[in-house]
Amino acid sequence: MHFYKKSNWFYFLFPGMFLLWEMLGQYLIFFTAYYFRFESLTLTTPYRQSLFFSAIIWIALLFYFKDFKVGRHTAYGRSFNNSLRFIGVFISLFALIFLFTANQPLSRVFVAVYFLGLALWVPLERIIIHFLLNKYREYGGNFRSAVIIGYDNLGTSLFSVLSKNPYYGIRCLGFYDNNEDRNQNNQVLGSVSDFLKSSLDKVDLVYVSEKIDRSLFNEILWYAETNYKKVKLLPSFKPEQLRSYQLSVIDNVSIVDINSLPLDGLFNRFVKRSFDIFFASLVFVLLLSWLFPLIAILIKLESRGPILFKQLRNGKNNHPFFCYKFRTMVENNEADTKWATKNDPRITRLGSFLRKTSIDELPQFLNVLVGDMAIVGPRPLPIKLNEQYRNQIENFVQRHSYKPGITGLAQAMGYRGEIRELSQIKDRVKLDRFYLQNWSFFFDIKILIKTVLELFRGQESAY
Repeated sequence: MHFYKKSNWFYFLFPGMFLLWEMLGQYLIFFTAYYFRFESLTLTTPYRQSLFFSAIIWIALLFYFKDFKVGRHTAYGRSFNNSLRFIGVFISLFALIFLFTANQPLSRVFVAVYFLGLALWVPLERIIIHFLLNKYREYGGNFRSAVIIGYDNLGTSLFSVLSKNPYYGIRCLGFYDNNEDRNQNNQVLGSVSDFLKSSLDKVDLVYVSEKIDRSLFNEILWYAETNYKKVKLLPSFKPEQLRSYQLSVIDNVSIVDINSLPLDGLFNRFVKRSFDIFFASLVFVLLLSWLFPLIAILIKLESRGPILFKQLRNGKNNHPFFCYKFRTMVENNEADTKWATKNDPRITRLGSFLRKTSIDELPQFLNVLVGDMAIVGPRPLPIKLNEQYRNQIENFVQRHSYKPGITGLAQAMGYRGEIRELSQIKDRVKLDRFYLQNWSFFFDIKILIKTVLELFRGQESAY
């Protein structure tokens, strides 16, 4: 494979090219929306002002978020999330400025077409740019050279990953290791002492295994910094062993917070709670205000018993709360210990329809308003089943780090209904933990959209 000569021109030109491309796209969508509404390309005064302010906001946000920095290890999902965040903030600022400064209101048709065009175009073009950049790195452009200190399982694992994924744009030159038996391998360039005497002119990154002797590590770090090279430590722990972590220092003492989560932050909790209250209120006003009485009458007509089924479930920090649903079964003594099964004789005819459409879950918006649940989060289980799985699945309790949800990542991915095998609940728990570790407002929106799509698609396990 041909490798291009390494240079720094990319870091100077790419941000400018990225900005120019996005500005051209934004202008094209702006004029398209204007022509769609007015069948003219001659902008009137308020639209000339809006075009000017939109350019200023766009440029400011690009440099604030630095979305033109597509990291070598960045996943496509991260680029997509960043684009949604960018568009959300841009639309909010654009609307806010013109709400207080515009002398003449903009056409609602123009604004709708403009915002919709941006919302469709930006995620798509950024994914394409990400893909092209990965291809460029794969074929030798914008690459970095690296050496690994430590020919052990940590170092060889990294070497294997970099070799199999050339789109990272990191070319590993080889290893340095003090074990003489390992030094027979042609991938080993020499001992650590050889590294400390070598020229680092062609090296950009130095990866160091945590298993290297501490005194040697200090020498390696000093030598690399003296030559202005970046050093990256390969830790022996696996990320899945931690929920997430943050580094901090107290009076020169380094501390790793190994169970920090995004929703531990006050601002993030405020954002999530505000959205929950807004969305739940909307559902009550627009949907449950007329649907609740109708379903209540139908439930009463079909079978004896209460309209709502309430059940103790585990919430945040494992605290119990009453979870509400429309009653879908005849009254029985097995609701707390037995999953609903296919053709379950306990389920009423109306209940079968409510469960398949998930309408039975709608009363849980009341749980959201009182603060026991969130719109999106790990689904709560009956207490007895929760205790059963808690003793069988490692790290099960971590799903109780935040409020349970009406829907969750597992449900959006198609996991719902009866649990027949332990592996099924293990998969759900794994997705719940991933959600909590990677929470963002836009992640919640994606899960909601995917949940709705799953409901329309229908699931065999929804009974």
